[in-house]
Amino acid sequence: METSPHPRVVVGVDRSLAGYAALRTAVGIARSRHLSLFAVRATLSLYTNETTYIEDAFAEALGGIPYGLDVQPTPMSGNASNALARVASDPRDLIVVGNDGRGVVRAAWSGSVGRTLFKHACCQILVVPAPAMHRATRRSARKLRAGRTDVWDRFETEVPELRGRPFQET
Repeated sequence: METSPHPRVVVGVDRSLAGYAALRTAVGIARSRHLSLFAVRATLSLYTNETTYIEDAFAEALGGIPYGLDVQPTPMSGNASNALARVASDPRDLIVVGNDGRGVVRAAWSGSVGRTLFKHACCQILVVPAPAMHRATRRSARKLRAGRTDVWDRFETEVPELRGRPFQET
């Protein structure tokens, strides 16, 4: 029998830029609604350091676990979408996941957690996009591989806060 109060916020913990954006969004929602936050780290086989992985993700995304927020580190075995759906078992819960924005083809080939959750979860799902800098960097890298030479000029126009060439010779 389930003993935890509902509703609650369940976030998939992934130490990527999209994962950090999802973690920050989930913390904001849980704090504004005074809800518990379940930080789920799903792996195929559980290791003893999975709770440390969750704490490190909080440290990198927010500087540590937020004070005054009920955070439940939840390491689970299995794939991410099934683990998140198992934890968020009540229709009043909210699942928050990140999306790296790599496209439909990659999501269909390797599996998209958000897409699978839409099919199997019984609660609301919030898919948080990756930061603009992450998307612009991926586009620029794709253009560099294609041999384009005007990449940095276009990158500066897409992400204006990154003015100047970081690796120029002095």
